[in-house]
Amino acid sequence: MEHFLQSPTKAELLKVTAAMGKSCANPECSSFEYDPSSPLTGLSPAMASLHGSLAAMETWLDDFPPQQTEHIRFGNPAFREWHERLVQRSSSIAWAALQAMKSHPGHQDYGDIILSLACETGKEAAGNVLDETSLNAEDRAVVEELSAYLQAAFGHPIRLDYGTGHECSFQVFLFAICKLGGFGSTPSEPPTAHRLKAVTLSIWSAYLRVTRRLQTDYMLEPAGSHGVWGLDDYHCLPFFFGACQLEQHSDEYTPKSIHDDSVLWKEGDRFLYFGCIRYIKSLKKGVPFFESSPMLNDISHLNSWEKVASGLLRLFEGEVLKKRQVVQHFVFGDIFKANWTPSDTPRMAPEETFRTDPGLPTMARAPWATNQSSSNLPSTKAPWAK
Repeated sequence: MEHFLQSPTKAELLKVTAAMGKSCANPECSSFEYDPSSPLTGLSPAMASLHGSLAAMETWLDDFPPQQTEHIRFGNPAFREWHERLVQRSSSIAWAALQAMKSHPGHQDYGDIILSLACETGKEAAGNVLDETSLNAEDRAVVEELSAYLQAAFGHPIRLDYGTGHECSFQVFLFAICKLGGFGSTPSEPPTAHRLKAVTLSIWSAYLRVTRRLQTDYMLEPAGSHGVWGLDDYHCLPFFFGACQLEQHSDEYTPKSIHDDSVLWKEGDRFLYFGCIRYIKSLKKGVPFFESSPMLNDISHLNSWEKVASGLLRLFEGEVLKKRQVVQHFVFGDIFKANWTPSDTPRMAPEETFRTDPGLPTMARAPWATNQSSSNLPSTKAPWAK
């Protein structure tokens, strides 16, 4: 974990993430506004292909409707079928994006016809299984690495959960494509701010449409959620990107605008941040916002979107990239590199999982529990509670 935190890989991932957010707030990009009715505008062919694949992935939910099971609060087993299809077709999706990138390399503006064709190619790729034996060794290695990040970006098929670690895997997937030149640049040149802004707002909006349906249709359990004392049960980065996007609209909307439901329903499709708040309110109906989301409620009292965005980026670094529970699931390869020698020391199971108090029956305790009371009864306490 210490190797990762000090690695150029972690620094570069955070740098690209910050650049994507800053592009949404860049005054030079004010001429471009994300339009939900024209989501391909400003994208590269590789990203248009990915956008088409994400649209197709949303339709997979209709092929695997939730199973009618009783006494299940979280995690419908039908999600495993959806995820199995993702595993089968992720290589095809990644290869389609790479093919679009190779067909249209370098910095240029792409016409609607090229982007529409790339989008349709991405949709078709999401309906096929790639024969990897037809690829050369170099292409196969790239496809395998990209597929690993994509497969981890939509939830865990065994635990039936979804959280910021899965969301971060999608950001790693985009980071890897960016390094390959898939944002409409070259591997040796960074993408323009206009391109970064289009990719950030359009691709993340498409990704959220898929993950939100997965969360609601299959009732995926929040992975590692802090409950009301966290930012959100499932997401972190869309809030950061959304706050950056609103920096250019501070004369119209302030952080306190999230309390105006008419603004949320009117602008939720166009602005990521408002869309995230609208989604939370739609799930937690009948509960005052300051009770269901006290952290977001506190953030709304900041006096500028710049302060909101800077705080959310620090939150992403501290609560996602610096958490072993997230980093332990990362897959490293030739693009997203581990420049250290991994430890081969086996992790040992705890010798004791139960605590016995004299005169009381054996009972399980959380590893962070401490005895706060004078009685012999053990009390549990959340690790972040003060």
